[in-house]
Amino acid sequence: MKPRQAVQGEQEYVLGTNRDELLRLGLQHQLWARYAADAWERAGFGPGKRLLDVGCGPGYASLDLAARVGTRGQVHAIDISERFISHLQSQTQLRGLTHITASVGQVERLNLSGGAFDGAYARWVLCFVKNPAAVVSGVARALKTGGAFVIQDYFNYEGVMIAPNCEVFRCFFKMVAQSWRMRGGNPEIGAEIPNLLTRHGFEAWEIKPLLRIARLGSPLWKWPETFFHNFLLLVI
Repeated sequence: MKPRQAVQGEQEYVLGTNRDELLRLGLQHQLWARYAADAWERAGFGPGKRLLDVGCGPGYASLDLAARVGTRGQVHAIDISERFISHLQSQTQLRGLTHITASVGQVERLNLSGGAFDGAYARWVLCFVKNPAAVVSGVARALKTGGAFVIQDYFNYEGVMIAPNCEVFRCFFKMVAQSWRMRGGNPEIGAEIPNLLTRHGFEAWEIKPLLRIARLGSPLWKWPETFFHNFLLLVI
C-alpha cells in the first residue's frame, strides 16, 4: 500500500490534526473531564485565577478552565499546532469569551512573564516532547510562588490489557509506543515526573494513579477504537 499523504501541519502531532483527530480528542476530553476537574479542584483552580494550559490541543480543557475561573480570571493556552489554536480561537469568538488567549508556540520554549500564573495544566504532553525538563522549567518560571502544576500523563503505556488476551493487541501498543520513542517521546514518562518536578523547585504533593476498565460498546471502549482507526490510517 502507498503511504498515507499527510496534510500540511499534521506532522506536528503523532496522529495529525485533521478533522478525525479533532473529533477523537473531543471524545477523549469528555471521557476524562471529571478526572481533570477533580485535580483542578484539589489544586485550587477557581474563580479569579490565572491559569496556563500547556499543550492545549484544540482547547477542550481550556474552555472548561475558563468556565471555572470566570470572567475575573484568565486562561492562556499554548500549543504547537496552528490548526488547533485556530479552532480554539474560533470557539472563544463564537462563545464571546474574552478571558481566554491562545497562541502557537513550543511548550519546550515557553517565553512567559515570570510569576504571571496561579496554576498550570498539562495532559498527555510530557510523554510526547523530546525535552520534558524544559517544559517543567518553563512552567516553574511562569508560576507564582505557591502555584500548582497539574499533570496527567502515562506511567506504563504498554501495560494496557484486553480480555481475553490477544497478541495482536499487545503488538499494536508496542508499535505505538515505539513510534513515540522514535519522535523523542517517552510513553513511560510518569515514572520520571516526580523527580522532574522536585529538580525544578516543585513539591510533588499528590500522586494519584488512574486505572479504568472499559466494556465492549461503552463510550470508554470507543476511545481506543477511534485511536486505532486514526493511528492505522496514519501509518499504512
